[in-house]
Amino acid sequence: MEKISMETAVKLCKDGEKLLQIEKKDVVHERLKMLVSYSKKHSPYFRKHYSEIDEDNFTLEDLPPVSKPELMKCYDDWVTDPNVTYDGVFEYVDSPIESRGPYLGKYAAITTSGTSGIPMPMVRDSCHNIIHGALMQTRLFRGLDEHLSDPKYNKLAAIIFTDQKVSSYSSFLKIKAANPEYSDNMLAISMQDGTERIIQKLNDFQPDFLTAYPSTIGPLINAAEEGKLDIHPKAIGFSAEVLSPEIYRRVKEVFNCAVLNNYCSTEGGEAAMTCDHGRLHINDDWVIIEPIDKDGNPVKDGEWSEGIYITDLTNYVQPIIRYYMSDRVKITRECECGSNFPIMEINGRVIEEITIGGKTLSGIVITHALQEVKDIYTYQVAHVSDKCFELRAEFADGADKEKILNDFSKELNGYLLNNGFDEVVVRLSEEPPKRSERGGKTKEFVREF
Repeated sequence: MEKISMETAVKLCKDGEKLLQIEKKDVVHERLKMLVSYSKKHSPYFRKHYSEIDEDNFTLEDLPPVSKPELMKCYDDWVTDPNVTYDGVFEYVDSPIESRGPYLGKYAAITTSGTSGIPMPMVRDSCHNIIHGALMQTRLFRGLDEHLSDPKYNKLAAIIFTDQKVSSYSSFLKIKAANPEYSDNMLAISMQDGTERIIQKLNDFQPDFLTAYPSTIGPLINAAEEGKLDIHPKAIGFSAEVLSPEIYRRVKEVFNCAVLNNYCSTEGGEAAMTCDHGRLHINDDWVIIEPIDKDGNPVKDGEWSEGIYITDLTNYVQPIIRYYMSDRVKITRECECGSNFPIMEINGRVIEEITIGGKTLSGIVITHALQEVKDIYTYQVAHVSDKCFELRAEFADGADKEKILNDFSKELNGYLLNNGFDEVVVRLSEEPPKRSERGGKTKEFVREF
C-alpha cells in the first residue's frame, strides 16, 4: 500500500463512520483485495497458502484461516519484507529502547505477551501505525481533550508491566523517549508494586490520564472511596483484559471521569473501542472480526463464539488475515449511541484473581512470571490449595524441568513476599495441561479448591 498521511487517515476514519452498510462492505472488500494481492506477491508463505485464490473473484470466507503455531514455523516466509527476520526482531526488542530507532529504519517491532504460548515477533509498517493512530484519535478519544495522551499538555500515568518486551510498556517508553523535555509528565507504575505503593505514587503524581489493566483497578476503587486515593483524572483507560460492565460503572461513578476501553491485540491492533455508553464497537472498516464455533464455522449475531478470526486490513509487512484467536465474543448490532459499528461483548482473556491467606492479587502475575520461560510450549498453573500451586506444562525436548520450576517458584514467591503475602509451594505435575470439555482450550490459570 502507498504511504498514507495522518491527515488522510483521520479523514478515512471519519468518513467510515458515515458509510451505509452496503457502502462499507464494498470499501472493506477493496481493502481486502489490495492486502491479499500484495501478500501473494511479496510473501512466500501466502503465495503458497493462496495459490488457488483468484485475486479478482473471492470472498473473505474463501481465504483459508491461519494460526499462530503455523505462522511461527515459517516466520521468515510469512513477512513480505525479506529483511525482516525472526531472530532480527528479537534482537531488536532485546536492545535498550532508549538507544534504538525504528526497526530496519522504518518499522515498529514488538512481541506478543506470550500469555497464550511462546512470544511471537510482530512488525508493523507505517500504514498500520498511522491508521490505528487515527482510529484512536477519532474514536477512542472522541469528545475529549485532543491532547489527552500528549505529555506536553497532560500528566500521564500507566499501571503496567515494566518490561520493555511488553508492547504497552514499549509504547510508553517510546513516547517518553520522543518527549525528553516532558518526561517528568510520564509515570510508569509497576503492576508488581504493592497496592499501598501504587496509591502513594498516584497521589504524589496526580495524573490527568491514567491507564491500567482492569484487574488492577478494584483496590484503587476501594481506596478512593475510603479517601486513601485522592486523584482527579480527566479519563481512565483500560485494555488487555475484559472490562466488566460493573467495573466500568464503578470507575465512572467513583472517579467521575471518562472511562475508555480499547480491545486490542499485538497481532490485530485496535479492533474495538468504547462509546459513551461503555459498549465496545468494532472498527470493522479496518479490522474484521469473525466469531466462530469450535469447528471454525460462523456464529450468528447474539450467540457466544468459541474463538475468532481477525483480519487487519492495514498491515502489509506482516499480514494478519483470518488469524485465529481464542477469545470468546458475542456480536450485536444496536446501541443507544447510534453508531453503525457492531457491538462486541467479550468473555475471554479474563485473568482471575488469586486468593492466598485471605488476601487477593491479580492472576496476571502468574502469566507474566512464565511468559519469558523458554522450552515450554504450553502451560497451566493450577491453584490446588491455599498455599500450593501446580505447574502443568508441555516441554520442549531436553528442557531442564527442575530449573524452569525453580525459576518460576522464585519469581512468584519473590513477588508474594515483597507484597506481604506468605510464601507458597510450587510443584511440578506429571500431567499435561487440562483442556476444557467445551472447545478443548487450555486455561493458563485454574483454581481447583
